[in-house]
Amino acid sequence: MTAILILLCLAIAGRELYTAFDRKRAGTAPEIADIRTQLTALKGTREELEQFRTGQSEQLERLAAGQVTHAESLQETDARIRSLISQINDRMLPEINNRLTQQRDSVDRLTDEMARLRGHLVGRLDQAVAASLGADPVDTVAGGLGTDGSAAPSGLIRAYERFAERYGLRIELSDPAGEDEANWRARYYLSGRSPRGLERDFIDLVRLLRASGGAPNGQSTEAANTLLGCLHNIEMGGAQVGPLVLVRTPEAMLCGVLSLAELRKAGPIRILADPVGAAVRLHGLPESRFCDLSAFSDGERSS
Repeated sequence: MTAILILLCLAIAGRELYTAFDRKRAGTAPEIADIRTQLTALKGTREELEQFRTGQSEQLERLAAGQVTHAESLQETDARIRSLISQINDRMLPEINNRLTQQRDSVDRLTDEMARLRGHLVGRLDQAVAASLGADPVDTVAGGLGTDGSAAPSGLIRAYERFAERYGLRIELSDPAGEDEANWRARYYLSGRSPRGLERDFIDLVRLLRASGGAPNGQSTEAANTLLGCLHNIEMGGAQVGPLVLVRTPEAMLCGVLSLAELRKAGPIRILADPVGAAVRLHGLPESRFCDLSAFSDGERSS
C-alpha cells in the first residue's frame, strides 16, 4: 500500500512537472515567432540592400561611361574648332586681307583722283580769273598712252608723264578708255603749251633722234630716252603727246610728228588702238617729221 502511494505521488509530481513545462513552452512560442518574423524581415531587407547596392553600382558605371563619352566628345569638338580656326587662318584671312588691301587701294586711288580733280578745278578757276583780267587763254592738247595687256607698267606711265612735264605740259586729267581686257589705253588732257609750239619742239626732237641714231645724249633728251626705253620693253603699244606719236610694234619702233591738220582727223585713242596702222601712217610723213627708232630698240636689246 505504501508503494502504491509512493508511485501515485510520483505520478502526480511528474504530471505537475510536465504541465509546468508545457505551460512554460506555450508562453515562449510568440517570442520565437516574433524572432522568426524579424529574421525573415531582416533577410528581405538584406536582399533589398544588395539589390540597391547593385543598382547604384550599375548607375555609377553608366555615369562613369557617360563622362568618358562626354570627355571624348569635347575633345572631338575642340579638334574640330581648332581645325576650323586653322582653315580660317589659312584660307579666309588672306582673302579678307587681300580684299581689305584692294579696298584700301581703291580708296587711295579715289582720294588721289579727287585731289587731282580738285586741283584741276582750282587751276581752271585760276585761268578763268586771269582771263577775266585780260590774260591769254591757256591751251590744252590731247595725249594718249597704250600697251598690250590689261594694265600698263607703272614705269611707262611715270616716264610718259615726266616726258610731258619736260615739255612744259601739265596733266589735267587721265582717263582709261573702255574695258578692253586685251589692251590698256588711256586718254590724257595736257595744258600749258600750244599745239603749234609743241610741233616745233617735237620736230627738233625728231631731228636729234635721227642725227644720234635714236638715242641722243644730254639732259634735254633724258626724258625722251626714258620713255623710249619703256616703250621698247612692251610688245605692242605707243604714246602720243599732242602732235608727237611714238609707236611700238614687234618689228619696229617709230617716231613722227603729225601736222595739226592730220591731228584733227584722228584722236590719240584711235591712233593708239591700231599701232600697226599708226606705223604705216608715220612712214608716210615727210623725212623732217619721221624717225625710225628700230636701231634704238636693237641697241637696247643687245645691251
